[in-house]
Amino acid sequence: MRKYINYLVLLLLCACVPLASAYAQSGPTAAETVSEKDCGITLSGTVTDHERRSVLIGATVVLEGTPHTSVTDANGHYHFHDLCPGTYKLVVSYLGYTSERLEKFFRAPEVVNFRLHPDALLLRSVEVRAARQREQPTQASSHLSGRELAQTQGQSLAQALERMTGLSSIQTGPSIAKPVIHGMHSNRILVMNNGVRHEAQQWGSEHAPEIDPFVASELTVVKGAAGVRYGADAIGGVILVEPKPLRDSVGTSAVLNLVGVSHNRQGVVSGMVESNPAAMPSLSWRLQGTLKQAGNSKTPDYYLDNTGYREQNFSAAAGWTREKYGVDAYFSRFHTKLGVFSGSHVGNLTDIRNALQRERPEPEADFTYAIGVPYQNVTHDLLKLHAFYRTGPSGKLHLTYARQFNQREEYDAHGDRSRPGLRFEIETHHTEALWEHPLIGNLKGSLGASYQYQFNRFEGRFFVPFYESHTGGLFWIERWEKNQWHLEAGLRYDYRHLQARMYRKDTPQRTGQAGPDNELLTPTHTFQNLSGTLGAIYDFGPHLNLAFNAATAWRSPTTSELYSNGIHHGTGTYEYGNANLGVERAYNFMATLAYVQNKRLNGEISVYRNYIDNYIYQEPDTVPTLTIRGAFLTARQKQANATFTGVDVSASYQLTEHLSFATKASLVRAFNRSADEYLIWIPTDRYENSLRYVLDKLGARGTFAQNFIQISGLAVARQRHLPDNYLARDYAMPPAGYFLLNAEAGTTLQLGKQQVEIGLIGRNLLNKAYRDYLNRFRYYADEVGRSITLRVSIPLHF
Repeated sequence: MRKYINYLVLLLLCACVPLASAYAQSGPTAAETVSEKDCGITLSGTVTDHERRSVLIGATVVLEGTPHTSVTDANGHYHFHDLCPGTYKLVVSYLGYTSERLEKFFRAPEVVNFRLHPDALLLRSVEVRAARQREQPTQASSHLSGRELAQTQGQSLAQALERMTGLSSIQTGPSIAKPVIHGMHSNRILVMNNGVRHEAQQWGSEHAPEIDPFVASELTVVKGAAGVRYGADAIGGVILVEPKPLRDSVGTSAVLNLVGVSHNRQGVVSGMVESNPAAMPSLSWRLQGTLKQAGNSKTPDYYLDNTGYREQNFSAAAGWTREKYGVDAYFSRFHTKLGVFSGSHVGNLTDIRNALQRERPEPEADFTYAIGVPYQNVTHDLLKLHAFYRTGPSGKLHLTYARQFNQREEYDAHGDRSRPGLRFEIETHHTEALWEHPLIGNLKGSLGASYQYQFNRFEGRFFVPFYESHTGGLFWIERWEKNQWHLEAGLRYDYRHLQARMYRKDTPQRTGQAGPDNELLTPTHTFQNLSGTLGAIYDFGPHLNLAFNAATAWRSPTTSELYSNGIHHGTGTYEYGNANLGVERAYNFMATLAYVQNKRLNGEISVYRNYIDNYIYQEPDTVPTLTIRGAFLTARQKQANATFTGVDVSASYQLTEHLSFATKASLVRAFNRSADEYLIWIPTDRYENSLRYVLDKLGARGTFAQNFIQISGLAVARQRHLPDNYLARDYAMPPAGYFLLNAEAGTTLQLGKQQVEIGLIGRNLLNKAYRDYLNRFRYYADEVGRSITLRVSIPLHF
């Protein structure tokens, strides 16, 4: 695989060099007049509703005074190709909305977005917005928004992110999933919720992010080391969960979302209302809430006992904005009760052997919404206060304070069932000051400082000790753009002080140590290091660009990796920490070749290589641990030098006006350089192809709009890149590969003045019985069978 990756990188570079040379030879100089060779400019963008940020399909974009006209597609996109440099007048119109105009000089490819105001709103003025969609990132990134994001409603955050190339999930049964980027997860992936670093008990593979996906208007994934902007631990990447901005035009709107799922009979109700009152135009507010309930999940042949869950989520936001300054506040509460598959909790060695050998779990289960032991009860609160002040025409100072409180209760199948066997509480206070400095020549950037205090405590049996940590960071990022070049560089310093508190009897290394068991130990650790990034993008023309990024990041071992010693409830595993673990250091290199904004063909290929020194990993021990509660599978923390190498590929082709084809694939190889063998628990090769048919309007009066139907096939290979003595590290060989047939359909129904958006998703339509390598419960049961999801969204305007 490494040889093929090297060949692929060499081939890409060889292909790009003549293109760059040809472009440099033919590129116009300032002294030349506009000629035919200059006329390769692409102008594109999106047209959306100003209040709801939903795309407007069929909006007309005209270059006044020219024969050029474009109509937005199913994603709200418009395109103009082969334009010459000059000043153009853009006129955007859509039935029921106020038309907008923009006059601008274009000399290079550019993205210009429009937000149209509904005619029904009484506005003081019409605001024209024209800006680049987002700064072109030097690191590979993926985005999920609009209708594509709406199609994921009812799924967990990790399951929604699986739509992006290079992402998968590590699961603990059918109801718990954590996102995986390029083979890494948990503490190597940062999740930023509304600009705040999400802090919970994320060290557990069955501790899913406590975030309601309904709060997001866009999900962004930055792939690769991104520790400069977001802090230590971002070795594998960053997930940005971004709510839409507070309403900035007078009026009130709302949306009601209803979701039903067949395999676990899940029902979801989620609603949002927001307003910008006419009496106080500087004030905006929003309220949002979600209720979920699901019962036992069903595989093709049987139900999975005790796999139901419930969620009650709530969020509120308010902001006061003036021209020079603004303040806003945000609060959210996430609460869930999760059943843990009862077949995963075994009591003795015979039970373990039988569970691995039988085809069906025991005992047999029927459908029920009841949740029994073992189960988890999790609550997460987030309070964020933010203020900004404009320091000149393009400078801006941001001040942020956030407080998070996470409580996790785990109820055992053994012992007293009326009280949790273990309760974790973690409290985090985070502050940050960020200054975006004014443009200096072609340079723009930001400087910042952050501080975080965290305190963890527990009640019940020992697993992770009390601890207290202090983390401080300073960072500086600069971006330089000129002509076809985009360069970015950044540097960050972080310092972390950690102190744990536990009794000698609770340490994994207690055997053979002198001293009484009740002796209080307070080990301390100090970690400090630098993170850096250097990236570049070169635009060969209006469609083709090459990006390269080199970054380094680091991660200190977590308290659980250092000192865990007990039964990990969610996985039914007895885990041992290692107090001698050192700091992980990653060196990440990534190259991305993208062909975009073309009428028919668009695509992207990324190759990456990530060197991680002192990589911390958990390796199963085939000798179970015997306790008074029974026998448990065993896992221990180890450390080695590792290499992650992979490829992400995605492409789409417009076959006809209505029919398009898309494909994507991701491959990753993780190698233990210290032991000269592959690592375990790494995602397998994934390939997906789809056909999508789009028809703008159906019915005599266009009653059905934005219609589409899509069929796709997902192939996941068996994991064959394994260490030679695999069964000495795991309890069973990786399961066979599998193929899933999926389908989606959607429409927007126009009932008078009311729109109703309807979506239908079918997963595993062939009802295939299979097991996934990254599911911690693959030893005991199959994956979910055929599942149909119905989604209804009703936007309301007042």
